[in-house]
Amino acid sequence: MKKNLAVALGLLAAVASSAAAAAAKPRVAVIEFKDKTSHYSWYRAGEAAQDMFVTELVKSGKYRVIEREQLAAIMQEKGLSLSGDIDPKTAVKAGKLLGVEYLVTGALTELGVADRGARVPGVFGMPSVRVGSQKMDASIDARMINTTTGEIVWADTAKETTSDASVYVAGAGGGVEDKRKLDRVLRPVVVKLAASMSQASAPTSGLGGAGDASGIAGKIAKVEGGSVFLNVGAEAGIKEGDAFDVYRVGNVIKDPDTGEVLGSDETKVGRVKVTKVMGARLSTASIVSGSGFKSGDMIKN
Repeated sequence: MKKNLAVALGLLAAVASSAAAAAAKPRVAVIEFKDKTSHYSWYRAGEAAQDMFVTELVKSGKYRVIEREQLAAIMQEKGLSLSGDIDPKTAVKAGKLLGVEYLVTGALTELGVADRGARVPGVFGMPSVRVGSQKMDASIDARMINTTTGEIVWADTAKETTSDASVYVAGAGGGVEDKRKLDRVLRPVVVKLAASMSQASAPTSGLGGAGDASGIAGKIAKVEGGSVFLNVGAEAGIKEGDAFDVYRVGNVIKDPDTGEVLGSDETKVGRVKVTKVMGARLSTASIVSGSGFKSGDMIKN
């Protein structure tokens, strides 16, 4: 009886682990889209498209996305400056520093405004009349790069047009002239691209784990007595008995000639062993060696 119960519990644990792994979401970063248009730079359309893309990807529920302000802070810390067209080699390097499996890049390739209108001056006591319309076109090319292989795993383009009209009589009147034309034309483009990307095949190793693009299996979330809590669990394929080295990140190391971030000074502080997987993103571990562990310390295979 006990043996059958143990087997049943083992099967349930395996199913739960498999379900958690299946539910894992790829970690992506959306960098600012490059604005290749020449006349409307004051719209800051590249930054707007980045914000919209992050929102739409989060809404899709398929990806774990770094929020734009957080991404900017990480890039500043790492000494990175990324936008628009980046080559696969740069994407791989940036992905490892940012700890993401995919980078989403893009370019605003078209943004144009066309004004049309006619005006009839007031004569013989008749009021003046002005009729106008404005059309805006926008087009974006986007792609997703695997930061492990440098392969472009998805690419697409989308375009949208919007227009409005206005009528003024004797200087008074109006219409549907919309001061938010950029949002009206840009958001549908981003929605189309995000929907397309959500259908792309983007395998993930889960949060942390041996296959993490950053090379980091996870981090220590909390230390309580002799117990260490890790921010990785079944979603990352963590199993009871897994052992990890613990490192503390020190100063950032830069190339003295180019200022390029080469890495950081890391100090090994000990080793821990997983004693229990408590959830998709939580495990407990015991201390094998070392002392002075802190929240935020990295764990590596």
